[in-house]
Amino acid sequence: MTKEVDLVSYLPPFLAEFKEIAATLEAENPEFMLVWNAAQRVLQNQFIETADEYGITRFENILKILPSKEDTLESRRVKVQARWLSIIPCTLKIFITKLIALCGDSDFTIIKEYQNYRIEILTKLNLLGQVEELKHIVDSILPCNMVVSSVNQVSCHASGIAFLAGGVSSVECFCMTNQGKKNIAVGDFTLYSSETVNSTSVLITNDFNE
Repeated sequence: MTKEVDLVSYLPPFLAEFKEIAATLEAENPEFMLVWNAAQRVLQNQFIETADEYGITRFENILKILPSKEDTLESRRVKVQARWLSIIPCTLKIFITKLIALCGDSDFTIIKEYQNYRIEILTKLNLLGQVEELKHIVDSILPCNMVVSSVNQVSCHASGIAFLAGGVSSVECFCMTNQGKKNIAVGDFTLYSSETVNSTSVLITNDFNE
């Protein structure tokens, strides 16, 4: 938060009338503004949610977290929050508390099947590094004899126009011919014969012209 510093406003009314004093204090306003902003930065870096890059780096050094080049300030802040809540004993309540800190506003579901030594976790993590941090939480809290099934669903919203076209064409071809068999016998009679040949051909193609 940027605060407007006005030192003249702190003067008693009878002193504010002197131009020399007012001009001196107005010249010092920028310096006091720098001091105010520095004090605000120190206060904000005391908390993970409001820390800037310098403050998050200090938290990462304490927790021995090495960020990657693809990490953003928000994703680094989420990992620091998840590691910072290292509360003992490691109960299901603490595990849920860590998931709340990791997931933030996104929903998550835990399906418990203790009789089968199995637990299923459904999350909707979108930030870079959150899935790796979830793996760290699972490895550090849940018992080793528990089978963990973790599914992360990432919603993708796409917009645009897709053109699809298809067609089926059926063609019937008829062929009439007078080519037939002709038998000529030398004798009392002559036998002539002819025939008509009917052929059907069906062509299926995806060439569609509108």
